[in-house]
Amino acid sequence: MPFFLVTQTSLVEARDEQEAAQTGVDRLRSGGQVTVSVKSDETTITHVVVAAMVEEPLPIWPPEAVNPPHSAVAIPEAASVAPESRKLILKRMLADGLALLGRRT
Repeated sequence: MPFFLVTQTSLVEARDEQEAAQTGVDRLRSGGQVTVSVKSDETTITHVVVAAMVEEPLPIWPPEAVNPPHSAVAIPEAASVAPESRKLILKRMLADGLALLGRRT
């Protein structure tokens, strides 16, 4: 399977680098439409528009969590997230990491 370098560039108005970085990451995390450059070799760059994501509300899992019995053991919040939601969270984390790496030059 080949590797691709995927970069996203934004022109952001901000007071300093920190605010600019935060604004750029917030835009990516918002789930809106994003345009990225995909580089497959030294000369081939393709610009791809990724559609906005539509999120569904997180399900309450397990159903008993609404009114747990008094003898219930406390479960960390992350353990109650459905596998589909974990996948979405990991994809966002990866996208954030790749966006930060793309700015390093």
